[in-house]
Amino acid sequence: MAAVTLQLHRLALDDDLAQTWARSTGVAFPRYTSWEELREELSCTHGVPELKVTDQGGFLQYRAASSHVSVIVVDDGDEERGDCVGDGDVWSLDLWLPFRAG
Repeated sequence: MAAVTLQLHRLALDDDLAQTWARSTGVAFPRYTSWEELREELSCTHGVPELKVTDQGGFLQYRAASSHVSVIVVDDGDEERGDCVGDGDVWSLDLWLPFRAG
């Protein structure tokens, strides 16, 4: 496996999915996770890598290349929380392995 995407946006629509995930992994995610809340938690952590921000057309990607993590955040002022995440909420987390030419 070279990459993993945690599609957190799916938790807004399916509470059973969130409960199943929490039971099977021991890790609970809230129905919605705002980027502001996540960034605040990260700021309390020592050694957080620098984040490069890029526009992804309706989303912002916060990429920490040194740790191989990206956070995709909804960037659409018209999107409100409901059955889907809203503006400023985390859409997904991407984790990847560095590619090594062999």
